[in-house]
Amino acid sequence: MYNYRVKSGIHSINNQYNACFWALVKSGKTEKEAHQALKGTFSKDKNKLLLQQFQVNYNDEPAVFRKGSSVYRDKVKTEDYGNPIKRTREAITVSNFDLIGPEFWETHQYILGEASDYLCVGGKEKYGYEYVKKFDNIHKLPCSNWTIVRISACQFDQFSLIHSFDKPNDETALRLMNACASLMMEQFPDIIFGYGFDNEYSFVFQEKTELYQRDERLIISSCLSCFTSFYMMKWKEYFPSKELVQPPHFQVEVFCNLEPRIVCDYLSQRQSECHNRNQYATCFWMLVKSGEDENKAKEILKDTLPKDKNELLFQRFQMNYNNEPAMFRKGSCAYRQKVEASEDERWDVAVAHVDMGPHFWTTHSHVFNRR
Repeated sequence: MYNYRVKSGIHSINNQYNACFWALVKSGKTEKEAHQALKGTFSKDKNKLLLQQFQVNYNDEPAVFRKGSSVYRDKVKTEDYGNPIKRTREAITVSNFDLIGPEFWETHQYILGEASDYLCVGGKEKYGYEYVKKFDNIHKLPCSNWTIVRISACQFDQFSLIHSFDKPNDETALRLMNACASLMMEQFPDIIFGYGFDNEYSFVFQEKTELYQRDERLIISSCLSCFTSFYMMKWKEYFPSKELVQPPHFQVEVFCNLEPRIVCDYLSQRQSECHNRNQYATCFWMLVKSGEDENKAKEILKDTLPKDKNELLFQRFQMNYNNEPAMFRKGSCAYRQKVEASEDERWDVAVAHVDMGPHFWTTHSHVFNRR
């Protein structure tokens, strides 16, 4: 079900972009100029462009364009050969519903239910829709808790290999992740902070967020759909000469914490993990590129401490790990920063690659205090 929501979200984003793009081209712009005019725009910007320049309200466009088409078997009641007794039958139905929200799936539960009448659970066949729908019971996140949503890619090594990412770090791929994080903060104003490295990003929602009335399954579904959509939408901007061979697959975890201090500890722990993982990967791929096979490289690095890895890099490759780009070693912090030059109070998303120690939180106290 959540995969259908992702595809529906991607369709909506792509169609809105295409509506703007071809309107600009038909007005006289070249395709390159149209792409440039839309670069970095958000959904609200595209709606404004269509309305102001072309007097088109995108929300009034036919649903078949905005939402796509769904084909399914619907249960309808029909009279049987003039018999007044109505019988329930299945009829092929084509409609243009919104698949992103829960309404369609709640009123058409039988679609997934019948497709999974028999599902093997624990070695036994189980009957019923409840085994298909992962979040069937509504679970509200605790009130007055800082919520962390961590999104991480599944089978990212394979995805990196298929798309020929640089090892140990692909700067363009990391910048794409940062762009997705910025769009997430634009989409969800309740996100106060994001931290990412390698194949994951953690987003901190403000303490009193009422997003989806704190319904965990809807928060998970929406964050997963949006992040995946942004990644695919932005791919060509960051990899213009590479085709997206297969879509990325992300998974989501949710944590709740009572105090900002605990949230900061969590983020510091993720940054420590970033350092350890990247230092190991840097050593590993330098060894492989120097001629060692992968098994040998793993054997060399087995049980080594951080100082051992630093020494290995310096002695064998004349590389000082501490001089590597901060984005690789420290990860990326995304947060809102006040634009001083603006006449009106405006907060833009900033991305920095810094240590998240006490000094950082002292100088960025507004992150947790701003309402």
